[in-house]
Amino acid sequence: MGFRSATVVYARPEPLATPAINSLPAVVRATQLISADLARLPFSIIDASGNEVDSPITQLMTREASRWQSGYEFRRYITACALEGGNGLALIRRDSTGEVAELQPMPIGAAQAEITEDGLVYRIGGATLSSDQVLHLGCYPNVNQPGWFVGPMDAARAAMDLAADQEAAHRSLIKTGSSGKVAISHPGAMSDQTVQAIRDAWQTMHATADGASRPLILREGMKAEKISQETTTSNIESRKFSVQEIARAFGVPPEMLYQQGGGALSSQSETARAYVDGALAQWVSAWESEITRKLCNPGQHARLDTDILLRGNMRDAGMALSKLVLAGILSPNDGRRRMGLPEIDGLDMPSVSMPGAQANEEAPDGSNEDTNA
Repeated sequence: MGFRSATVVYARPEPLATPAINSLPAVVRATQLISADLARLPFSIIDASGNEVDSPITQLMTREASRWQSGYEFRRYITACALEGGNGLALIRRDSTGEVAELQPMPIGAAQAEITEDGLVYRIGGATLSSDQVLHLGCYPNVNQPGWFVGPMDAARAAMDLAADQEAAHRSLIKTGSSGKVAISHPGAMSDQTVQAIRDAWQTMHATADGASRPLILREGMKAEKISQETTTSNIESRKFSVQEIARAFGVPPEMLYQQGGGALSSQSETARAYVDGALAQWVSAWESEITRKLCNPGQHARLDTDILLRGNMRDAGMALSKLVLAGILSPNDGRRRMGLPEIDGLDMPSVSMPGAQANEEAPDGSNEDTNA
């Protein structure tokens, strides 16, 4: 290629098409994690004495929430709506005796809340429902509208928009072979037609992923210089930053959003604890308080058990529980329940069986000697 004129030519990037925030891989992963884990937590109704009771609410939350949706699907859907739109809503349908018969979920945007003289009411189509007719799940209060909530994507809109822009920039660079912006100069003068010809040639030959490996041949003193920073390292770092911002918004440890590893926590149990305390605890509290207030009988409350997520692997959990059982802190059946195993008759009472536990007991002759001496 020989050119007899001179100018500086910049590679023209394609227009950026910003992806939807809820389609970002880290956002999808965080939403799936929280909604699926909330849906699989053991659910129970507890009475004033602390005992688990048989309740139709338990059947709705664990078996069939409605004629066409299981309790798992219901909890997962409502939580996902709350994560994406800020509010998860369901109609509470009761039978002739006043007992809850079904919980019918509503899609995002189907209802609005309004505070009136009669309290909080919901506008659904042309109907107005009182607050005790709607199960309403939310976690981040909307300070401008009491009774309504915002989702983590709206609460952290600036970080989410930045992550979407970074994703669009990375995609554009990949389409152009990650070449960035290049300046081409010539010691002489160039006509407008020649400048346009060079631009078209660059777009056709090099500004695509297929052209990334094609050599650039310059003549007559022409020079090419990259004027944007190196892309590989900066792209990786910016993507990590985006994942960290999304993780912070959802309360999920960043290592749980990476495809493979990349975390900073030291163990699986530490990661699980950070996830339960940072992400799930607030949603568990939201579910428990709403169900207790609107569905439970007086003196009863709902409970979602997060222990299933904190067990860790069998070896570590077994070692920790066995020490507690041997020390008499837990009974053998307590340990079996925490491991998800069935109870055994006669193992309900804690007993001290660790070596040296009876060291200070009196000897048969009454001398109270140290048995480990």
